[in-house]
Amino acid sequence: MKRSILLAAVGVLAACTAVTDVSSRRDGHLTVTSRARWNIVPWNRVKNAGMKQAQGWCSKHDKTMHAVGVHTEGVRGVTRQTVEVVFDCF
Repeated sequence: MKRSILLAAVGVLAACTAVTDVSSRRDGHLTVTSRARWNIVPWNRVKNAGMKQAQGWCSKHDKTMHAVGVHTEGVRGVTRQTVEVVFDCF
């Protein structure tokens, strides 16, 4: 029973953000963008979704993620927030 509730809670939290696939930039860094699905989603949750995607991608390639920059657009409660994570894998 507790496991079902936990899985449902994780599903709701995951539905709060959308994360793009990892792509490479012209400057040689990698990037991933996460977006809030609603205006009330906390910025930290949006940022963490992008960071987890980047870390997972590097781990999948047996490397460690190093964040180069985090760029934000949007205002909580007013517009949907977007966070771009620029990173490298070493």
